[in-house]
Amino acid sequence: MAEKPILLGIDLGTTNTCVAYVRNKIAKVVPSDRGALILPSVVAMSEKGDLLVGNVAKDQMVVNPRNTIYGAKRLIGRKYHSKVVQDIKHYFSYEIVEGVDGECAVMLAGKVYSLPQISAFVLQHCKRVAEATLGHPIQEAVISVPAYYNDNQRTAVKEAGSLAGFKVRRIVNEPTAAALAYGLNRGFDHKVLVYDLGGGTFDVSVLQIHGNVMEVLATGGDTFLGGVDFDNRIIDHVLEEFRNETKIDLTQSPVAMQRIKNAAEAAKIDLSLLSNVVIELPYVADRRGKPVDLRIPLSRERLNTLVMDLVDRSFALVDQVMGEKNLSKAEIAEVLLVGGQTRMPLVQGKTHQHFGKPPRKGVHPDESVALGAALLAESMQEIDSVTLVDALSMPIGFAMPGGRFRKVIEKNTQIPAQRSFRLPQAKEGKMQDLDVFQGDSDKIVDNEYLGTLKFPPEASGQRVSFNLDEECLLHITVEGLSPDARPQEVMLATQDTPEALKAAWQEESERRQKAAESTPAERPKGILASIRKVFGSE
Repeated sequence: MAEKPILLGIDLGTTNTCVAYVRNKIAKVVPSDRGALILPSVVAMSEKGDLLVGNVAKDQMVVNPRNTIYGAKRLIGRKYHSKVVQDIKHYFSYEIVEGVDGECAVMLAGKVYSLPQISAFVLQHCKRVAEATLGHPIQEAVISVPAYYNDNQRTAVKEAGSLAGFKVRRIVNEPTAAALAYGLNRGFDHKVLVYDLGGGTFDVSVLQIHGNVMEVLATGGDTFLGGVDFDNRIIDHVLEEFRNETKIDLTQSPVAMQRIKNAAEAAKIDLSLLSNVVIELPYVADRRGKPVDLRIPLSRERLNTLVMDLVDRSFALVDQVMGEKNLSKAEIAEVLLVGGQTRMPLVQGKTHQHFGKPPRKGVHPDESVALGAALLAESMQEIDSVTLVDALSMPIGFAMPGGRFRKVIEKNTQIPAQRSFRLPQAKEGKMQDLDVFQGDSDKIVDNEYLGTLKFPPEASGQRVSFNLDEECLLHITVEGLSPDARPQEVMLATQDTPEALKAAWQEESERRQKAAESTPAERPKGILASIRKVFGSE
């Protein structure tokens, strides 16, 4: 009997990556090349032109900050000109640039790399280490993503897996994977809440576990709330204190900023065990040829004050997610804390206070997602596999006149799912565009642009279907385009300048508002004229 192939479960994290596999029904973590159970998600190019991944890349971060890429998970699948990227890019010591299709990319040793390429370097390293450790070639993997990732981000992660040489069998949401690690084959029949605060993202999901059926009841999160934000609060505090003491601004020194970043992260970790630390960095600057040292004390109480609003923000999201399904705290049997940032005493204390009971012990915050992904991978090879019923974290729809957002698939819709609508009638002989967005707002200007559907004139009035597969990836089909009348899948065309598109919708919305008070002759020609003007087709 042929031996079953080994499938990996991979938690591709903002700060660290964890890899697991299953042998004899037991999930285990694959140690990194240095024997640790997690691998830093860091990629660098040495001065000699060697590509470095993991610990060796992180080790030279201070001396080579411009050519060391970290936190790629925060940027992957995002547009360069999006507000969120512009708001955070100054925290990175490397250069963030615009890629070929307007996506976020990075400059590494004078060459532009896409974020899927950067993540692929990490995944390739994981693949090589796992193959060496397990003694078998490995071709397939299940990779986890934050539940709150949009379609572009999920597609980018899957692309990274393919670039690394994997057949990606499944993209799974991180909270769902953590619940698998907690509840698979345990015979549970209750609701659990997974509070997942990792290095760069926050997710919360409520799941009903019934045997080996894991049903997501509600999910939500924030892809810009994580341990990095806690670090940044310490960094800002240290910079301000040092500036007040010395009148020296360190923000223009990449090496100094990287040293402060490392010290801030270390201080945060130490303060989970200690009440007070001192951040000490010798010779961070010089004044008139003399070295200037940095010495800033930091207490756990002061750190709690610096980050309290971040923790409160996470629990506001918890309440929002539960409220969307009218779930009470009394219905939650267990609270699972996942992600390295949940080691913080403030987070654990707030969890206990919020739910009136301590969080579940025995769920490893760093390993549970990878272990759950590995268990899912193993289950996919079995006849009696685990049943996952996941849910959409953000609505998907299209732009309407006046910048409004029409939702086609609502938040928390269980997947797989299909929703249909009919295309409006186009002007005779004219191509028809449909701009697709994803997000929680009723205005498209606040949502994430996924792309544009371009239809020939004969598609007018035909039925369009938005289909979400089990990985929560979007597929779109339209009827009436083929001679045999079967629905045909159509691809999203990504505009080079989605921000300009949003600006056009915003401008049109304002014009329509003014038009309500104007005479008919003064009213604007409509949104299509605005869009054509923006993209130079008029």
